[in-house]
Amino acid sequence: MSCCSRLSFLLIILGLSISCCGAVEEITKCGLRCSQGLQCKSKNMTFSDPDRPCRKRLSSLPSEIVEDLKIFTVLKCIKERQCSTHLKVKGTLIINEHIRGVEMCSISMNTLQYQCVVVKFNKQAYKKFTARSVEIEYDCFRAAVAEYTYVTLTTIPYYCDVFIKQVHQVGDCTNKEVGRNIPTCIAGKLDYVIHKTQKILSVQVSDFVEDYAYNVRLCHKWFICEDLGINALIKVQDSKEVTLPYSQLLPCLCIEGWSVLPDARRVQLCPFKNYTAELWNGITYDHVTQELAWELACPVEVGVNLCWMTGSNDHCIDLQDSFYKVQQKVRYSRVDPHPRLCVKFTTDEGFWVRCPFASGYIPVWNMSTDGQLEKLQLTFMTQDKAEFKMALCNRTAPHKCEPLKELYVTANTIGAHSRVFNLSYEECGSNFCVQGWRTDIEYSARIQFCNIMCKLNSTGASSQYIWPIAITVILLILVTVTLFIGYMFCRVLHQPYRKVFLHSTQSSKRTSVDIQGTSPF
Repeated sequence: MSCCSRLSFLLIILGLSISCCGAVEEITKCGLRCSQGLQCKSKNMTFSDPDRPCRKRLSSLPSEIVEDLKIFTVLKCIKERQCSTHLKVKGTLIINEHIRGVEMCSISMNTLQYQCVVVKFNKQAYKKFTARSVEIEYDCFRAAVAEYTYVTLTTIPYYCDVFIKQVHQVGDCTNKEVGRNIPTCIAGKLDYVIHKTQKILSVQVSDFVEDYAYNVRLCHKWFICEDLGINALIKVQDSKEVTLPYSQLLPCLCIEGWSVLPDARRVQLCPFKNYTAELWNGITYDHVTQELAWELACPVEVGVNLCWMTGSNDHCIDLQDSFYKVQQKVRYSRVDPHPRLCVKFTTDEGFWVRCPFASGYIPVWNMSTDGQLEKLQLTFMTQDKAEFKMALCNRTAPHKCEPLKELYVTANTIGAHSRVFNLSYEECGSNFCVQGWRTDIEYSARIQFCNIMCKLNSTGASSQYIWPIAITVILLILVTVTLFIGYMFCRVLHQPYRKVFLHSTQSSKRTSVDIQGTSPF
């Protein structure tokens, strides 16, 4: 068949209705069957010319000769779980003295391979079936799982416009009967045990076709499952358990298994979807180029940004203009390798912080503070030439500091560099902080000191507190004087009453003595 004929053929069949597999029947042998009493014989062919000329339709032919065409997926089984898919084609037509037989063809739409059977009727036997409807059934057409086939039924001889055609989809592995009996559909079942100390996976295989060897491997699942070079072959006589070493338990790490058969269905087990902690490792840093990089090991939607850790190590504050949605790899150039510089990873599940310079790295620079009399001394220590900036900020929230003013900038500093700043009384308190960072690179950690407590001299202190102290002393004096006057006033009022009471008491006592003296006894 020419390329143009094939193209025309495909364009024609695309306009046909498509029948699906429906229920699947099991058979032990295939063959040809005609209506009872109709003697017929078959001859198999591997090619039929669709461009062959057709005969002009005779006027004596009935209006409908080919009445119906039905197609079914059937399973031809040698033994249990050892089956293959076939097509059963059932055609219905009206016998006529001009019709000597039929031709049935199945064409694979994947390979364009033809399978045809020519069915001829016995001349003496079919006369009694003239003008009667008969059925011809043939179920030996081989078909691949899930493929589309184009089926035609024509008369012998081939009359123009006397044919029927249909497209049929063969049952796939999701069909219960097909999936249970076709070896390429039987993927097997995988179970596993993790041995974290040895970093190996023990994989047990079951429910697969035991007459074939079986492959097991580890892979990383992206659009496809990318091979890691870690695999094992279970031969027919071998134990059904293998061990596979792994380097990291990642969310996309999968165990994949399949029978050693062409186009065999594969089973995947991806049990580590919650093992996200390992994803955030693998941060690299190049000391020569000062480039920090991280590569996505699994297809996870993640945002990455740099941040600097606070002095209490309980919060990492984002660096401006450092956020990226990572597709595969992220790179940051001119990065300061300071122990407080970290990388923050954010997903829908939360965020994780990794500080690649926290251990094993000696900071190239550091900053310290010292409070003096109404002054603040800042000291930078650096091993390399570097530029620094210092600024004062107001802490409006536990992890938010609004910039107030820039203190000073250094240029090409090396070794120790100190500077003293005058601070007002308001700037010496728990809500004010001082920050220092490098400005000669793109991404630098910040060192922040808060709770700036300045020592104040006596003159400054008296000027700040003299009026509150004076008012307090005056109030104390007034209260004391008021209490004293009240006390004296109460004492004066109480004195005359006391004298009268004493005089009355003494008179009563004298009268009592006189009465006792005149007693007759």
